[in-house]
Amino acid sequence: TLLSKWDRLNDEQKKLMLNTVNTDAERLSRLITELLDVARIDTGRLQLYRREFDAIGVIERVVASVQAGTSRAVLLETDTGECPVYADPDKFVQVVTNLVDNAVRHGEGTVRVRVGQGTRGLQLTVDDEGDGIPEGLRNRVFTKFWKHGVSGGSGLGMYIVNGLVRVHGGELRIG
Repeated sequence: TLLSKWDRLNDEQKKLMLNTVNTDAERLSRLITELLDVARIDTGRLQLYRREFDAIGVIERVVASVQAGTSRAVLLETDTGECPVYADPDKFVQVVTNLVDNAVRHGEGTVRVRVGQGTRGLQLTVDDEGDGIPEGLRNRVFTKFWKHGVSGGSGLGMYIVNGLVRVHGGELRIG
């Protein structure tokens, strides 16, 4: 439409259409990235670029970013000032962002992100005040293309998050 009716559209209409194209292009780019991550996880070819960094600082930035895009309260609670981890920082951000975003999109009330030291290292808990996922459906959360509720998405997020946590030697649980 934009190309065929360029001369008949005013600047505001053009801007609206270009914004729509940009949004759709970003969505497609995210979907392609997710599909590539799935293929890499499935084949064991996901490359990690591990280094040591402070998990608390990264989690603080993710929480602030998610909080800026919602009216819901997102609180960070820690029992430690610093928490050094040896992981791929980009993949770590992807995991934390997905977990917090899911709690905001699918949960209710205040989202609490708790960080502490577990017996095997970092323990991250993301919780909200909603009913949660029924126990009978929890095994399906980590399967490809699984969706629950009315919110959109590819159904790949939790599959990827679980794969990223596993390749880092961690464990993801729904409680």
